[in-house]
Amino acid sequence: MNLQNLLKTPFPRPRWNKKNLFWLSLIGMSCSLFIILFKPFGIENVNKQWFYDLVIVSMGIVFIASYLFIEGLIPKLLPGLFKNWSLWKAILWYTLVMLFTGGILFLYKSFLAGFSDFTISEYFFVIGRTALIILTVSFFSLGLYQYFNRKAFSTLAANQEFTLSSTQGTSIRINPKDILYISSDDNYVDIHYLKDGQRKKEVMRASLKSIEAQLVNAMTPMYRCHRGYLINAEHFSIQKSSSRNMLLSLKGYEDEVPVSRQYVADLKKLLSIDP
Repeated sequence: MNLQNLLKTPFPRPRWNKKNLFWLSLIGMSCSLFIILFKPFGIENVNKQWFYDLVIVSMGIVFIASYLFIEGLIPKLLPGLFKNWSLWKAILWYTLVMLFTGGILFLYKSFLAGFSDFTISEYFFVIGRTALIILTVSFFSLGLYQYFNRKAFSTLAANQEFTLSSTQGTSIRINPKDILYISSDDNYVDIHYLKDGQRKKEVMRASLKSIEAQLVNAMTPMYRCHRGYLINAEHFSIQKSSSRNMLLSLKGYEDEVPVSRQYVADLKKLLSIDP
């Protein structure tokens, strides 16, 4: 997949529920605790003043409040910008969020200091170290394994739709989690999927390679298993397996899909995770 297609990949937008609010609060307050315990960037309570640590805690609260403010305000004012959310939009958006929250923390810090260090260079310094601390704490809070695990990450993107284009210029929008598998039939592909609990099939004039380029990436559960098949790993289990050959079965159906030798090791490792 080239960079342009990667940047157009659908990216998960957070849903503001109690669980996500909990994680945001945990990260914000963990950042304050991280500063108090590890004293990064020379931030240290040298004079042992009782209110110093309280100020650090309050900065975590300010971070949480400023993040909730921009995430709650802008999407409501400009809802069109948040449709068809993709990776490049996410990069721009979270850059803006970081500039905003860092700016609020800078103003808060400057206010506490009587605006004695109110400079542009100090502003970017605050943003830089805020970003570094948040990223560091986020990695430990959310877990490195979950962050890099493709299967866990594809779950986050479960509600994103992809636009699949044919060689004739027609296109369909489909959610990868609803796809069962895609098979090649000469110059056509058969897309087997679920809709409202019912199994359906869509035929498109396109090569399997072109569909793979549009659909298979780190944020979908779709995998190449054979020159003629793409599968949704969530819907398959291993039926027969050896060091060179493998046969997969579609859960709840009688469909069987072969696995080419070059994909056997990866698919065995992936599907053996499932209970």
